[in-house]
Amino acid sequence: MGGIRIAIIALAMAAIIILAIVLLRRRSAANAESRPLVLVAGRLIAALYACLTLIVTAVAVVATLTAEQVEATIPVREFWPEPYPWITILEGPSAQVTGGGFSSAEVFITGLGMDARAFLAAGHAVQGASFIVIAVTIALLCQRLLSGSGFTAAVTRAVSMSGLTVMIGGIAWQIFFAVGGNIASTQALFVSAWGSDDAPGPDVPEPKWDGTAYDPLHTGLPDPDFMLQLDFWPLLLGLALAAVAFAFRRAERLQDDTKGLV
Repeated sequence: MGGIRIAIIALAMAAIIILAIVLLRRRSAANAESRPLVLVAGRLIAALYACLTLIVTAVAVVATLTAEQVEATIPVREFWPEPYPWITILEGPSAQVTGGGFSSAEVFITGLGMDARAFLAAGHAVQGASFIVIAVTIALLCQRLLSGSGFTAAVTRAVSMSGLTVMIGGIAWQIFFAVGGNIASTQALFVSAWGSDDAPGPDVPEPKWDGTAYDPLHTGLPDPDFMLQLDFWPLLLGLALAAVAFAFRRAERLQDDTKGLV
């Protein structure tokens, strides 16, 4: 699903750029002075991006809820694969890994429960809605400036709403994806019982794989884990937009105070 989304976005962005070039080349030089290129292009790209994001988000939500195979990033207990016990490395890497390992994996899962699907779908929905609000705000701002309306209450409210959406939505979608990934990790990796006729028992003295990933008391599969890692850039971006909204509000009041003055 991730590859399809990237391909759709790449093709759509290429179409947007081509369409923008074609439309903007048709502008006359006289009209270009009264309608700045950056505002015309910004309004067009923001509007098309909002429409594209709406479509991609809807597809991602529906696919996550209904598709047999679901893409997800799941946390796993940190591990590092080791050579098979019957393998002796004669010539290989010049450096050795002494710590760390894999702590997450991007996988495709079948048979995923509806609880995990619901959280993952909510993450896609909130993420897409946040980007759409930002794009619509940019398009509205460009439109107001092109129409010569100056600073208006509608623009100020839109910027304020965009900042609030980024702060709340930016944290919320990370939480939704994390919870959905944790549930998916448990459903895909948790083993409650297993058996084997070939593995030596714990009473065998010093088996070759004791304490390794091939420990006879271990299945050899990654263990599920819990992970919640939050990036706080949405809070900073939201605060920046809130500051811009405050500046717009002050400019709006100054504009009202100076109406009628020459």
